[in-house]
Amino acid sequence: MNDMKNLPVRMARWSAGHPWRAIVCWLLFVALCLGVGITVGGNPATTEDFRIGEAGRAEAMAAEGGLQQRPVERVLITARPGTGTLDLTAADVAAKDVADRMRGLSGVADSA
Repeated sequence: MNDMKNLPVRMARWSAGHPWRAIVCWLLFVALCLGVGITVGGNPATTEDFRIGEAGRAEAMAAEGGLQQRPVERVLITARPGTGTLDLTAADVAAKDVADRMRGLSGVADSA
């Protein structure tokens, strides 16, 4: 009789006796939790949030000294699959096209 005072045991017995009601209740509970989580929203992490330990201190020092690495984008131009050889003229045209398009984007400082 002591088991009936234990809430998890009572819930398990009820769930065993009413399986479909238990499944619907769990689905409603999950939907409710998801709705509350979406409503409350989040707190986006900043760069400083990831500066933990020795590596974090080193990154903070680099940022204060203006030594951060700039983002770099690289484009690899290869031969068409199955041909095995690279047409250099077509590769030069493709490289020029990519460089021209990248220069037109905001945030692109220069191209190498």
